[in-house]
Amino acid sequence: MQTLTAHDTAPRLLFQVRNRRGLGHMMRGLNIAAALRRIRPDARIDFHLRTAPGAGFWPDDLGLTVEDAADPAHPTRSWQATVERLDPDVIVFDTLLPAPDEVGSTRAALAFVMRECLPDEQRALHAHPLMDRIARFIVPHEALDYGPVPAALADRTHCVGTIRRRTSPAAQQALRQRLGLADGAFVLTSTVGGGGFTAQAERFFEVVRAAHRSLQPTWQAAGRPVEHLLILGPNYAGTVDPLPGLRVLAAEPELVSLLALSDLVIAEGGYNTVNEILDTHTPALFLPSARGKDDQHGRVQVLADAGRAEVLDATDPQAASLLAQSVRTLLDDPQRLGRMRLCAARLAPPRRGNEAAAQLLHELARTRLASRGVQP
Repeated sequence: MQTLTAHDTAPRLLFQVRNRRGLGHMMRGLNIAAALRRIRPDARIDFHLRTAPGAGFWPDDLGLTVEDAADPAHPTRSWQATVERLDPDVIVFDTLLPAPDEVGSTRAALAFVMRECLPDEQRALHAHPLMDRIARFIVPHEALDYGPVPAALADRTHCVGTIRRRTSPAAQQALRQRLGLADGAFVLTSTVGGGGFTAQAERFFEVVRAAHRSLQPTWQAAGRPVEHLLILGPNYAGTVDPLPGLRVLAAEPELVSLLALSDLVIAEGGYNTVNEILDTHTPALFLPSARGKDDQHGRVQVLADAGRAEVLDATDPQAASLLAQSVRTLLDDPQRLGRMRLCAARLAPPRRGNEAAAQLLHELARTRLASRGVQP
């Protein structure tokens, strides 16, 4: 009788991360993986990325394959090679689906994290030829926020709520000490997310830096301690010079903790950043930018309409002066900042979908284990 090893009996899950410029797909995968680890500590969890993660982002307990950027079809770093080598029980895609021939005849059960997209993109996605092979659709939204799902997908679709990182007072205190943030200072954080959309990121940096230049002399003259941090994002390939009173960080893996420490945030409007800002109740000024699939403008305008945030147009020639005025007004009106924070608490996503998504994937993996003759 053949004896099964721990490797044979543990569920094997493989996440594919296709985007090169943002962080949304990777961070959702990491959040789900952490929840999976709590359910099945022995699970073999691997990721296949098109771009290497930034320093400090990757947990030691997750496997990682990064495609060869010069040759994505490299025989040992291609997607197909990863699937053959790992022989997963479950494969997880996020937002973007591969062509059916990229999936091939794998025996793995397929799951898809189906984030809301622009309407035309969403309709095209629902008609993707791979949809019939997907065993579970995990929607990282509430059902009312996502909208109708085609009848053919409904039985396999689960709206789990937003999938987002956690923070804690201990993590925040450790970050405060690591960054040397002064006690009592007003903390202003400007973040562009992953930073890989170069044109949009550089316009954001231009607007934020120009606004800072006009604000800094006022803060200095008033003796007001303001800590302003500009986070470029791990996928931004350029450099940005600091300014007096403006610290520039290439990336911050503990961004959710920094958002929680901040008194005010300036951001674009990506899925992760917006939900983490909501979760930490931090007042925000948004400069949403155009994306091929994502409606950043719509996402943040809902918050502005509820009094939770302000939205400015980064393409407006007067964007920097308007941003500076908004920051100045909020710094001078703590009561208004407090009202924005209270609105944020009321609008905070009611459910964290990490555990529900992990449980759905675990159930899929158990089914595949049983098909291999393994007691789940």
